[in-house]
This record gives sequence, structure tokens and C-alpha cells, in this order.
Amino acid sequence: MNNFVVGTTSGGVDFSGISLPFSAGELLNAAVDLLGVVGPFVLLGLAVVFAPKLISLIRSAANSRNSGRA
Repeated sequence: MNNFVVGTTSGGVDFSGISLPFSAGELLNAAVDLLGVVGPFVLLGLAVVFAPKLISLIRSAANSRNSGRA
């Protein structure tokens, strides 16, 4: 634990002997693929939350426009 120093730029953990089994491009590709799988579910959740609010906004705008003409 003596090799790790918080708050200094000269200390820290030496990662020079570590090699990762993937490159930065492969990591980015995996993140985009995950977003492609999860993204439609996120959009569906947003639609469920905001659709009633949008419908009520359109109805109130139409009602106020119609009541102004009468």
C-alpha cells in the first residue's frame, strides 16, 4: 500500500508491466454495441414517461385555441 500516494503527481501505482487483453478501439466498439442493445429500451421508457405529458399539452393548447374563437 506504500506505492499508492493520493494527491501527488509523482506517486501512484506503476502500470507499466500490465497489458490489457483489448485495445481502446475494441472497448469503444463494445460500448457502442451495448448502447445499440440498451438504447431502444431507454427510448421506450422515455416515451412512456413523456407521452401523457405531451398529449395533455397538445389537448390544452387545442382547447385554449378553440375557446378563444368562440
